[in-house]
Amino acid sequence: MSPSAREYLQHILDETTYIMTSSTSLDKTKFVQDETLKRAYVRSIEVIGEAVKQLPDGLRQKYDVIEWPVYGWDA
Repeated sequence: MSPSAREYLQHILDETTYIMTSSTSLDKTKFVQDETLKRAYVRSIEVIGEAVKQLPDGLRQKYDVIEWPVYGWDA
């Protein structure tokens, strides 16, 4: 069974929450020097991007104030 739009939105929320909460006390120097942390952030961004690509067109159209990236869809 494929995930629902709600599940994709939850993935987006989970990953953005992780990035926002883990970066509050993080400075640029520490981030740049920590390869594991950089890879974790990249992975979170990948998860967000993949989840966004799976959202139904109708949902993106309903919330058109969000600048959804275009992946071969009609903009």
